[in-house]
Amino acid sequence: MEGTSSSVAFDAAPQASLQDMMGGAESTLTAYDETARCAPAFRILRQMVAAWLRDVSIYQNVFADFQIIHFYRWLRDSSSLMYDPALHRILYTHMHKLFLHLVAEFKRLGSIIVFANFNKIVLCTKKRRVDDAIAYVQYIVNSIRGKELFHSIDISFSQCWEYLMWLDPANHGGIKGKLPKDLSQIENKSQDENKDSNDEDEDPEKQMNTENSEVVEEEDSSVIEMNWNMAEYLPEWCGCQSSFNNVIASYMNAVFEKLQEESGRFTPGNTPMKRKVSSQISRKPADALKGFEDYAQDLVSGELAQKLYFITQKIHKKGTRGREEEGEDAQLSTQSISTDPHSIPALEFVKSVTKVLSLDSAVTEQVCKLRRDLLKLLNIGEFSPEAEWKDPCVSYVLPEVICRACNHCRNIDLCKDPHQSVENGVHVWLCPVCSTSYTSGEIQHQLIALIHTNSMAHVLQDLQCDRCSQVKQPNMALYCTCGGRYRTLLKREEFSQKLKIFNRIAVIYNMPLLKETIEWMLTNNTWIKT
Repeated sequence: MEGTSSSVAFDAAPQASLQDMMGGAESTLTAYDETARCAPAFRILRQMVAAWLRDVSIYQNVFADFQIIHFYRWLRDSSSLMYDPALHRILYTHMHKLFLHLVAEFKRLGSIIVFANFNKIVLCTKKRRVDDAIAYVQYIVNSIRGKELFHSIDISFSQCWEYLMWLDPANHGGIKGKLPKDLSQIENKSQDENKDSNDEDEDPEKQMNTENSEVVEEEDSSVIEMNWNMAEYLPEWCGCQSSFNNVIASYMNAVFEKLQEESGRFTPGNTPMKRKVSSQISRKPADALKGFEDYAQDLVSGELAQKLYFITQKIHKKGTRGREEEGEDAQLSTQSISTDPHSIPALEFVKSVTKVLSLDSAVTEQVCKLRRDLLKLLNIGEFSPEAEWKDPCVSYVLPEVICRACNHCRNIDLCKDPHQSVENGVHVWLCPVCSTSYTSGEIQHQLIALIHTNSMAHVLQDLQCDRCSQVKQPNMALYCTCGGRYRTLLKREEFSQKLKIFNRIAVIYNMPLLKETIEWMLTNNTWIKT
């Protein structure tokens, strides 16, 4: 159940025996140590799950299989009779420890972790061809499966990338590769826990991923996939979104073509031969990456820079015209959940494009110079607060949302999740595995419970000295013994910002009870800034 072998155990806390308790011996367990207090119950759960696994593997018991599938949901759901917060925290801690062991094992085998969570791991393989990358991933996966500690983990391939630029799960893009037919069949069967073998920006590596997004077909049959949440917050009335997509797509395509040209000279069967009549020395494979970096640097400082100068001036000349019309539509879209809705379009375009281009470490210096020159066109200093890039969309992650159809468990970013749809005129979140919409009522009740929990934590919080950082102990003292003033541990601004986010979510996803709760709280608490 916890994914440990007989020699490695996470719950090795000492327990008081029945004879000691009958004899009046004092227990060494403290009242606040919930891990030790729940250890006997957790041990019984582990034995029960082990019995289910034995029934499934030996007797093919269908009912035991159903119980294993729904076990975590029963333990986590507050409406379940099996719900226990302490047991759930212990189980989650063990899951997290096993996850850290898995990531450490990948690193030990030479992989580079680009992104990892309980459902997906993106690996950088440092391979030049898809076949080599797949063979490498198969080797490390088989090596991991051979260890008793990871027997309970199911690892499968999902998608490969020829070229990838990764910022975060909501902001990434690249050129997708083609998997062999046998692995393509595996992709359609298993998508809960998948493995990604990828490249990092400038390197010709391969990657596996499971994101759904826009694709752009190129003439050479390469597919450019764009997953840039930041682009959705660029104003379209002045052409910022289309210009952003065109610039990034053209850069990735140009660099990828050069990368293919350089690496193609050293593929098996195409090894350069030194002729007797020639005094030139054959280039080594390591020189291919050097030539690619030089090409990318010349591209950013030359052709791409001139293109961005023209586009930035064109957007800046349009000024703020049309912003009023756009503001009315934004109130009904997810773009209203933004940290800075009243920004300059040309400035946001420059910051977004340079942020994405800076993901390629080979052109860091050229991008910094390009950013400085573009900001000069807008009369903005390079180190001014306005020139600093910030994610235009706020983020709130709701942990461990379980699909009622397939029991897939994942964390949902309510503001930036790409798996969304509109049903009966209402925005809903979708399960990435079975495409079933999550029940908005359950998410609404979870958000309401979070509001009440945060409100109670804000009211019952302790006071802390702003000088010595000690928690206030006497009730009537106005000042600390060191002479400092007391301040609250939780800031009002953070609580107010969270209420704003929940209010916009209630409006966009049609949650009347959540909206009513927020309005009631704002009416009775005048100190909350709206």
